Amino acid sequence: MTLAPTTISPTASRGRRLLDGGSWMSPAKRLTTGVVASRRVVITLPAEDCRVRTVRRFTAAHLSRWGLSEPDRDSVVLVIGELAGNAARHGGTDMTVSLTLTGREICVDVVDTGASDCCRAQGDADAEDEHGRGLGIVDHLANWAQFGPEGDGWRSRAGLRVTSAVGAGAAS
Repeated sequence: MTLAPTTISPTASRGRRLLDGGSWMSPAKRLTTGVVASRRVVITLPAEDCRVRTVRRFTAAHLSRWGLSEPDRDSVVLVIGELAGNAARHGGTDMTVSLTLTGREICVDVVDTGASDCCRAQGDADAEDEHGRGLGIVDHLANWAQFGPEGDGWRSRAGLRVTSAVGAGAAS
């Protein structure tokens, strides 16, 4: 089976991109033919700073069960922590976090619901500023990233290549 391409394609270089209204299908799924084995988990929590730690622990536990190496887990946990932190600081009342592992790519997806605040600018952080470096970290670690409004909230996604693939016997 061949999957139809969507309007959003992965970029050859790293970097964040504002969504253009296309599908949220992972680049790995779009570019793959045949049966794609994947694992997916989802958690929804109040969009509060104190819940970001829960998101990181949830992520680390599932990545460990899926057999990812420690460096891969660390990178994914850092990316999802930054995206969840942004959702908690700038989002609405809830955030939904999902992880999807397809082949050797993991897609992290954070959606916050509720009215957005005015602090959604994607500018560079001031060297003296304590906040504002999260998306730079995401840009550095992720192979692709997408950000944009969705309904009454905001969706942030990133894809990372992993060095260790899931074995057939790994638990989901």
